[in-house]
Amino acid sequence: MIIRPEIFQQFPEIIAAQSTRLGGVSPEPYGMNLSSHVGDVQANVDENRRLFFQSIGVPVETKAVYQNQVHSPNVTVVHGEEGIVKENDALITADSNVLLGVTVADCTPILLYDPRSGLIAAVHAGWRGTEQMIVLATIRQMAELGTDPQNLYAFIGASASGEKYEVGLEVATLFDEKHLVALEGSKFLLDLKGANLDQLRYARIPSAQIEVSPLCTMTDEWLHSYRRSGPKSGRMLAVIERIA
Repeated sequence: MIIRPEIFQQFPEIIAAQSTRLGGVSPEPYGMNLSSHVGDVQANVDENRRLFFQSIGVPVETKAVYQNQVHSPNVTVVHGEEGIVKENDALITADSNVLLGVTVADCTPILLYDPRSGLIAAVHAGWRGTEQMIVLATIRQMAELGTDPQNLYAFIGASASGEKYEVGLEVATLFDEKHLVALEGSKFLLDLKGANLDQLRYARIPSAQIEVSPLCTMTDEWLHSYRRSGPKSGRMLAVIERIA
């Protein structure tokens, strides 16, 4: 099973998808694990990536770019190279046949596309990245490269929902009350999707050009969730590519 953003279906030049926990060759609890950093066998990760890319139609000439995500506001513009960008949480490219990947298991993946400039971006936003407004930093960088934010289309992917994502008072104080529900004992529920949606709207992206996945990683067991499964949780990939 694959999550395919409907917002990008109008653009035949765009490949965009988010993997799930189903369909991989890794033993449970990993399943369709697409990360090399969670204790899975690398050969299984490689085969899972091959199966995922094949299923979404990634061309063989594609250069895949990943990142060593550190919950930062760091944004990197990629110019045709492939591999792993260190200490980074958002990728941008104007190049075709370059796939940008975000690894998640509760954090929020955000995919962006400007059909006029051809720029694409992939953003990793956990609570730290969201608080540091990484999606706004990404859009500002895209604007410097020629994007008008009003031309952007955005997908906020499957991640922990505001009904399940519990945080303590020290985290809650960093966010607007609009995105919080108070629980007993100085605990709160935080709506990361809603917080990032507001940042996209603040950047002047029209609401009609934004899609928010209703799927919750903590509730839907066919998705990976670190909070539900612990250290043995696999990771999903949210990817975007503009093909030539």
